[in-house]
Amino acid sequence: MAVRDALSRGAVLDAAAELVRAHGPGALTMRRLAAELGCAVTAIYWHVGNREALLDELVARTVEEMGEIRAEGRTPAERAEAVALALRRKLRARPHLIALVHERGLTELMMLPAQRALVHEAHAAGLRGAAAAEAVRALQFQVVGFVLVERNRERAPAQHPGEPDLWTAETAEQDPELATSFAAAPDLDTLFRASVRGLIASLWEVRG
Repeated sequence: MAVRDALSRGAVLDAAAELVRAHGPGALTMRRLAAELGCAVTAIYWHVGNREALLDELVARTVEEMGEIRAEGRTPAERAEAVALALRRKLRARPHLIALVHERGLTELMMLPAQRALVHEAHAAGLRGAAAAEAVRALQFQVVGFVLVERNRERAPAQHPGEPDLWTAETAEQDPELATSFAAAPDLDTLFRASVRGLIASLWEVRG
């Protein structure tokens, strides 16, 4: 990052958030942050306080950013899908920051705006009470669970190309197209949309 003539609180938070996004909370030291900003460590202390205060600021900012959810579409089902897509995108974009929020016991607060947006669409679809709560929670858990599976896949060791094929005509029950599909890496965006649409169709769209 270029040296800044006039360091601002926002610039410090932006640089700190980028360090955490890229390398995790352990990479965030005041000395490294000062090097990124091209300033003295004391200047960072003046703007945001010590490291713990800085982490608290990043958590508060992350909670605020996660609240910027828009429901777009013509029907409750379309708008619920849009919320799910936005929520997945935001969770995927800041995993280390989300972990910080979770460590501080603020996950429920962070998820509240998305939940409220989904409640609004559940009501618009004709759902009330326990049925609305079930529909919202099912979709929320689907999004969070899918993101966790994605993260685990990214961290998993690479598969060895020399391993025998797991899917053949026999194991695929004589369905060669299925075998070919399973042999290829999944299109996660398509898979996510399909799972979300199926869930919405079963719990929401039938009423909407």
